[in-house]
Amino acid sequence: MTESSHAPRRARRAGTPLVIGLTGGIASGKSAVSARLAAKGAHVIDADRVGHRVIAPEGPAYRPVIEAFGREIVAPDGTIDRRRLGAIVFAAPARLKQLEAISHPRMVEMVRQEIAEIRARPVPARPPLILLDAAILFEAGWDVLCDAVWVVLTDAETAIARVMARNGLTREQALARQQAQLSNEARAARADLVIRNEGTLEALHEAVDALYAETVNPSRPEGRHAADAR
Repeated sequence: MTESSHAPRRARRAGTPLVIGLTGGIASGKSAVSARLAAKGAHVIDADRVGHRVIAPEGPAYRPVIEAFGREIVAPDGTIDRRRLGAIVFAAPARLKQLEAISHPRMVEMVRQEIAEIRARPVPARPPLILLDAAILFEAGWDVLCDAVWVVLTDAETAIARVMARNGLTREQALARQQAQLSNEARAARADLVIRNEGTLEALHEAVDALYAETVNPSRPEGRHAADAR
């Protein structure tokens, strides 16, 4: 299904890998899409890993985060305990915004540098696609780094059940994490392509394989699309 097209988000030099931003709500299936694209040859920049690096002891946000949230978030080995920090920020929207104000600018600079390094590689070492995998892509303003944005969607109740089983959270905790993010409707409205993950893993893989092939070897004009994995 094809919808109204978007203009390109930003200019891109001919011959450089396309940068796709991949986003989706908690337990939407975004990680499965990312893994499938990596298996096809895409270079994946995982925002969660960037987030780990930025608050690691040698990271640029380590000291500012401790100053803002206190020594109680520091584990015995000197690292920041992400579970303790998460319990604080997901319980209070203002504290989450405080953390984002510290970490997001530093994270986006890391991502920008990695994209530049990958695009500067000689052709044999250059991947066909760069994937920026980020649940908070829009919230952090990282979509400006991307040539297009794909969003993975699943219904809210299915996502809550998945995250409760996966993370051992209560329904209230899972709901709080879901509500701390953009809604499905808000993400879909800003995306260039929607992948609906409402079926089997095999169906999702088939949809992603088709999108990858069309993106790397396009046979029709770029536009806004919706792909269903049913």
